[in-house]
Amino acid sequence: MKHRNPVETLANARHEFGEHGGVNMSIEASTTFTVMHSDTMPEIFGGKKGPDQGGCYLYGRHFNPTVYTLGKQLAALEGTEAAYCTASGMSAISATLMQLCDAGDHIVSSNAIYGGSYALMHDLLPAKTGITTSLVDITDLAAVEAAITERTRVIYTESMANPTLRIADIPRLSKIAKRHGIKLVVDNTFTPLILSPKKLGADIVVHSMTKYINGASDHIAGDICADADFIQQLMDLHTGM
Repeated sequence: MKHRNPVETLANARHEFGEHGGVNMSIEASTTFTVMHSDTMPEIFGGKKGPDQGGCYLYGRHFNPTVYTLGKQLAALEGTEAAYCTASGMSAISATLMQLCDAGDHIVSSNAIYGGSYALMHDLLPAKTGITTSLVDITDLAAVEAAITERTRVIYTESMANPTLRIADIPRLSKIAKRHGIKLVVDNTFTPLILSPKKLGADIVVHSMTKYINGASDHIAGDICADADFIQQLMDLHTGM
């Protein structure tokens, strides 16, 4: 059962209070959760019933109330239907690319990106999965389009490159992606309150929350902001990355 979520905005995002009246939401430490009605279990495992659809939380690795609420706030920040939080920025990027690509598929990526992202696409993915990447000057739109093949599934860029600060022309990259029927993935780590890649035409927005969103160098985390269908694909118990 597919359902269309409204696009979140910061203006209408619900504020969750703590369990005992705290101004901030309580931190949920439980790994497992109680199902009150056993006949809802098949729908919960099938992704048809979550905490907002008459079901409940499933397992801490999937998500818990703390992470779920954070995801809704991040979706509101980026203006997407949904968001999913991960253990790091690299886990968000890896999960997104591997969900979009199968063995033998191809990515066109900016060559001015975070070193971990570069290593993932240049070294790890080709060796382990057969997914290859053409790394190009993302500001050269002709080079971007020329690099696209029949196996290309993704154009990947950072809105503002880490650390060179090169700026991607997201609206024009979006037009190229749509013309070829592929997805535009934008890492918005450096500019979450300056640029809105989704509004500019990106299909999926990722962050390393370790940096600008956290801002205190004391937590490692990542997130994926996208439409509800893609987030559900990521969370599929059998094929989700």
